[in-house]
Amino acid sequence: MKIHIPYTMKEEREALKQLNTSFYHPSQKLWSIVNTEENKSELKKLFKGKLKVQEIADTPTLPKVLLLEKSQAELDKNHQKLVLKGLSAKTVAIYQNNLIQFFSYFEKADFPNLTKDQIEGYVYMLVNKYKISEQKQNSVINAIKSYYEHTLGKPREYYNITRPKKSQDLPNVLSKAEVKAILNSPKNIKHKAILYTIYSAGLRIGELTRLRVEDIRSDDGYIFVKDSKREER
Repeated sequence: MKIHIPYTMKEEREALKQLNTSFYHPSQKLWSIVNTEENKSELKKLFKGKLKVQEIADTPTLPKVLLLEKSQAELDKNHQKLVLKGLSAKTVAIYQNNLIQFFSYFEKADFPNLTKDQIEGYVYMLVNKYKISEQKQNSVINAIKSYYEHTLGKPREYYNITRPKKSQDLPNVLSKAEVKAILNSPKNIKHKAILYTIYSAGLRIGELTRLRVEDIRSDDGYIFVKDSKREER
């Protein structure tokens, strides 16, 4: 749920900050909170008669498409290139899914000769019509750039597609007591060890599950992390 609080309602704003899952979005100048019946009740108590509820229409979702033979051939060629580059299966799947929509949109066009303006027009359509997130927008751009630079062999940065401004949203910060409570909540020693390792070493879950006994260098005070995730552009 998104919440707009006028600047003059300082007391209500401070009270909202204390609610669980509350989060501020500077770019939108809105607060958000998880949509639960409990939170709805809390908001009614907090704002009393000042609360106005407005339902927002559902945003249309991207349609499922079937590619023609020409587009499917390009998709297959791109898949081969991504696999040969050694990208993770997850990254390959994300890029391919994004390109299915892209190829379908330009089905009748000559892919190698699309202009930057045409591509940005496509991204604009996704943002304007389907309200895709900044993360999704960047993912789409990454997939398109990868196709042109790696599969078609265009010069790097050949398509300098406009990206969304980086979000400046600040995450909720847990107190030391809250962190300690989370780390100590599991009763199972294995689960507790997982949390302690992830938190202390800043690991992703995939990096943790690949750890071996010999990777824990207790005498030297460090953990050896193999095949850490790399950013692919």
